[in-house]
Amino acid sequence: MILEIETDGGLSEFIMKPIDRKSRQGMTKKIALDAQGRQCTTALLTHDGICLGNGSTAELYEDIDGNSIEHGDVMQTDDNGNTLRNLPITTGRPQRPIGPIQPEELLEHTVIRAYALSRVLVAMDLNNSLVAGDIYKVAFRPRATVVDHPAYLLSNNTGIFLLQCKPALFEFIRLDQPIVLEEDLDDEDDLWDDWPQQTEVIITGGEQW
Repeated sequence: MILEIETDGGLSEFIMKPIDRKSRQGMTKKIALDAQGRQCTTALLTHDGICLGNGSTAELYEDIDGNSIEHGDVMQTDDNGNTLRNLPITTGRPQRPIGPIQPEELLEHTVIRAYALSRVLVAMDLNNSLVAGDIYKVAFRPRATVVDHPAYLLSNNTGIFLLQCKPALFEFIRLDQPIVLEEDLDDEDDLWDDWPQQTEVIITGGEQW
């Protein structure tokens, strides 16, 4: 896959190579065996005792009437029921980067994919900026999608990288950040405050009320 970046200095091209867990750490495959030394496979057991072997199930999309829908006919909508349109792919078209951006913007995201970039052609202005530690935001969609995950272009001493991210949905808390406790009690007095501490025993006619 080729990433094309267009800046004032000209066109830059990079060959993208995914960085995954296998390439970083290698992979060890664990194989489960039964008592006879035969390889075990995954199976599903239904509530009525039917065993479904690997490959015996499939998923499908259905409409409100229970009719199956082809995957290509499935449309995504927002919370208000408006149809979301697919954004076009960016591969094969030079993209104009945004930036340099502040590092805090990148830190507000979590990385979902990482790519190592091999230089094919690099414009001088982009090269000098990356060497200086600048970070750029780049549109990157290898396939049409309704979700536009931002991608960030940066470099370090080992090379140039593209990080595809999604917004982080949690808030960082510093060690020195004060904790604000919310008051759970209402303005009304505690019910136990109204509980009588002493009760009178009224005896009339031999009966206690």
